[in-house]
Amino acid sequence: MKTDDLAGGWSKFTILDPETKEFYNNYYYKRVKAYRIVIDTPKAKALGAYTLIEKDLRSILIWLHEIKDLLASDKVTVGKKGSQKTAHDRTRYNLIKGLFVASLTFYSKCFATCEGRRIKLEKKNLSEEFQKHHDSIMETRHNFAAHSGAKRIERVHVVMALDSKRRRGAVPFVTRELGQPDSHSLENTEEFISLVSHVKCFVDEKIDTLNEKLLKDDILTKPPEYWYKKLNK
Repeated sequence: MKTDDLAGGWSKFTILDPETKEFYNNYYYKRVKAYRIVIDTPKAKALGAYTLIEKDLRSILIWLHEIKDLLASDKVTVGKKGSQKTAHDRTRYNLIKGLFVASLTFYSKCFATCEGRRIKLEKKNLSEEFQKHHDSIMETRHNFAAHSGAKRIERVHVVMALDSKRRRGAVPFVTRELGQPDSHSLENTEEFISLVSHVKCFVDEKIDTLNEKLLKDDILTKPPEYWYKKLNK
């Protein structure tokens, strides 16, 4: 059995229950299996909520770095300025769009009230230098990923093309021109990465503080016998 080594002589082994499909850990102290007790104090619940937010931010960073790599490796557009013929590598850009929408959605979720978390981040938690870009990301989410909003980030035009030489028998061509952003530019993607990294630093500090307070205020203030009795309930 392979275990993950933790600090202070502790290790863990993660198990997937084949019936419920849920993960849980077995813990070991100096290779001896330990007892596992779920803590449900207010600090523990807050710690759990920030842990879920941190996981969302970590996922966003993975997706944004993937977008950055996909954009940087597109030889048709990278390093070029001005208008140019649209590339038709839809496999690449459909993937970019999916990752971009997922990033927008998860980012906004961190700042929205979620029933399962009861804790959310606030714009005031960000340094002033990041607040303008935060507003831009939230606006993009509201007007593209969540709704088709007033900012008209996505557009469609129904157009007719006429033969400029007016040749007899030429039938007008009717089509739709659809414009949806696949992502930000490479530069804006890097700014998004910086924003998410900044938010994650705030959340990481919250987690460290809550973890320390939970141990000090909720756990160590009670004798060991109190917790061992919990095993029989």
